[in-house]
Amino acid sequence: MNVLKSHLQSTVLTLLDRNTSQREIQRLTGVDRKTIRRYQAQRGGAEANSPGEVTTGSASAEDQIPPPRPPASGESGATVTSSLARSACEPHRTWIEDQVRLKRNAQAIYQDLVDQFGFSSSYQSVKRFVRTLRHSDPEQFDRLEFLPGEEAQVDYG
Repeated sequence: MNVLKSHLQSTVLTLLDRNTSQREIQRLTGVDRKTIRRYQAQRGGAEANSPGEVTTGSASAEDQIPPPRPPASGESGATVTSSLARSACEPHRTWIEDQVRLKRNAQAIYQDLVDQFGFSSSYQSVKRFVRTLRHSDPEQFDRLEFLPGEEAQVDYG
């Protein structure tokens, strides 16, 4: 059974709650009517099994605001030294930079980190770190402009 992505799923369910027809939902979202029907049946079965008392309406604004996040461990509440999280790859930065200069891919770098250094973080963290190292400004190209007849190009092919 194929599952819709979460944004499409919530869109379909919202439109079903508004009593929009299946054809209209298909036209708006591009989702097949059989899939919409399946989600409608799931929604109907879930409502049949739900408890009898249902509250409707918006919650108060105080209930919708999440509580403040606690300060990070070892820091005083108001001051935060850095807004960016430190990567697990940071201790191996110089080695990884050398590997990137050698044009090695992130998978090979990750495997070597695990084998040589006992790296315990995920491949995704290495991939993100390597992506930031590879990001560079595009090479600058100067546009050369000449008057007609001042310069010519010849293709000997």
